[in-house]
Amino acid sequence: MTPTSSQQTYTDLLIQYQPKPIKTEQEYNRALTAVEGMMSGELTEAETALFELLVLLIENYESRHYSMGESKPVATLESLMHEFDLKPTSLVGVFGTVEIVREVVNGQRKVSQSQAESLAKFFNDHYSGLSLTALDFEQ
Repeated sequence: MTPTSSQQTYTDLLIQYQPKPIKTEQEYNRALTAVEGMMSGELTEAETALFELLVLLIENYESRHYSMGESKPVATLESLMHEFDLKPTSLVGVFGTVEIVREVVNGQRKVSQSQAESLAKFFNDHYSGLSLTALDFEQ
């Protein structure tokens, strides 16, 4: 999505995107494309509301069609690192060293409570629309 005029209201955006429950792969891909486009810039309050709605619709579709059961904390971290194109050096502030980051990602080291809290804060602060908690990273 190209940045929209700050004058667009939430109603304008709803009319433009016409979000609804996702039922087909084509609708799913369209919603993903819209959300990915929104992730590249600053969003207005109305755009943030639409973004959050689209994410909920995507998550609902994925839970019905791509259910993977309970996620492991390492898988969550790997997925987020891949999604946001993060290198291990990006998480040195959370873990202390690149080596520790690699050990965690490789399953050789568990995430501590304080690291789990720091990871949730890191991702929530840097990527709008996320609402991670320490529980997402605890083993």
